[in-house]
Amino acid sequence: MAFKPEFVELIAGRRASLRAELANLLPSHAAIIWEIGCGHGHFLARYAAEFPEKRCFGVDMSSPRIERALRKSSRAKLPNCHFIRAEAREFLHALPLGVTFEEVWVLFPDPWPKKRHHKNRVLQPEFFEAIASRTREGARLYFRTDHVEYYEAVAALLPALQTWRRDPAAGWPLEHETVFQALADSYHSLVAVRTSHPARSIEIVAPGLPPPTAPKSPA
Repeated sequence: MAFKPEFVELIAGRRASLRAELANLLPSHAAIIWEIGCGHGHFLARYAAEFPEKRCFGVDMSSPRIERALRKSSRAKLPNCHFIRAEAREFLHALPLGVTFEEVWVLFPDPWPKKRHHKNRVLQPEFFEAIASRTREGARLYFRTDHVEYYEAVAALLPALQTWRRDPAAGWPLEHETVFQALADSYHSLVAVRTSHPARSIEIVAPGLPPPTAPKSPA
């Protein structure tokens, strides 16, 4: 796919700003809690309040949602809770080297129900492999959805991965109803645990975006 130069320049600028923001917020070897698709921040703000010793980062592509989430964390005086407008895969690329995920939360993500749109789903085998390089053994990914087919697809892909295993007995460390959960008639949850298997080096790009380039070293 050929991208227009002005579009490539726009995306490069967005990614550079994201790298700079994260470098300013994070020490080089921090372990963080990451929520993908944080919405208005209901869950993560509560999580950050319950676990003030943990660094929490929520990302969402909706500016109004991020603005509301930021107001929520500000009112609650949560210095450990950060909300950033970013696409999940770009956030992953922009993290400083040495930063790892202690937990990853994916609550009621867009299921992209049409088959031709499944490629847009964030929870793909390649994504699990990519975040494996940023996690240590025992790290956990929490997934909850009201879309049965999406849940079954994620449950089916986990046995084929060497870097993650499903733990049916794992508990849910914090139950706090989100807007989407309140609207759901029912939902399904699973927990994936990082194994000791070495992670493969893999790069992923959001559909429709140019691949990231490595940041230039200072002259």
